[in-house]
Amino acid sequence: MMVGMDLSIRLATRATAKRVTRGRPDEQADPPWAEGYPLDGDKRACLAYLRQLPVIGGPGRSNPFGYYQIMLDGSVVGGIGFHGPPRDGVVEIGYGVVPSIRGRGVATDALRLILKLAAGMDDVRRVCGRTSPDNVASQHVMLAAGMHFAGRDPDFLHYEIDLAA
Repeated sequence: MMVGMDLSIRLATRATAKRVTRGRPDEQADPPWAEGYPLDGDKRACLAYLRQLPVIGGPGRSNPFGYYQIMLDGSVVGGIGFHGPPRDGVVEIGYGVVPSIRGRGVATDALRLILKLAAGMDDVRRVCGRTSPDNVASQHVMLAAGMHFAGRDPDFLHYEIDLAA
């Protein structure tokens, strides 16, 4: 954890995810959004999250296998989350932070938080992630958070961590 910084993750509700997809915060309901938030990846993640939430439950509905906002010193600086519920004990994660705070360990610390959260979920045994070969920063984030290189395909490098170990 970065010294002197208050970092946490906050599960998005249906209403929050809708605002992220539109790129417009509710000044009454949302904490401040950092310049550059939401990234395109946040908007795509929230659209996917909204598709997996049941229609019933209203604007407060959420799912722990969804999208979390990365909070730094009271402001939203990025997003992290699962690409859906586990399949055969495996969940995939994705994350991103605004350019102004990159290189300060925020993504690594947020990934550590989501891995800790996943470790407490009965249905999850392994977490995987992927990145393009040219995204060296993301490769460093996954390695620093305890994931290891698991292979590659033509488009992506794959990383994983076994939570049962």
